[in-house]
Amino acid sequence: MQKYMHCNMAKEGTFTPFLVADKEIILTSVIAMHVSPGNRIVLQMEVAWEKPNNWDMGEIEINLRKDTPDGPVIYWTLESCFISAHTIVEQVEIGENPVQIYYLTVQSSEHRAVIVGPYLLRCTVLE
Repeated sequence: MQKYMHCNMAKEGTFTPFLVADKEIILTSVIAMHVSPGNRIVLQMEVAWEKPNNWDMGEIEINLRKDTPDGPVIYWTLESCFISAHTIVEQVEIGENPVQIYYLTVQSSEHRAVIVGPYLLRCTVLE
């Protein structure tokens, strides 16, 4: 049974696409509230991106961090593409604290990714 849901997102066309740097940046964050020990926290992440024109292939690291913007990484992936990609993943955590914060971050060595949208982070707390 769903206890709580929070979603932050940016739709395609609502922002100027931007180049991802080698320094990690926060795309968005969510707060899981009303969490009891043992509750499942389902985290859904989505990032649409493309390679810059000056590269044959794009590459991006997508991270999900817990607690603080530089907190522990609970999910990490390295994605690559020849033109564009739309990454959608789900991560499940077991609740420990009544309130938990999660951060969706990205980085790209050699600036090999452009965020075009949409991107989102959604958390759903389940009993």
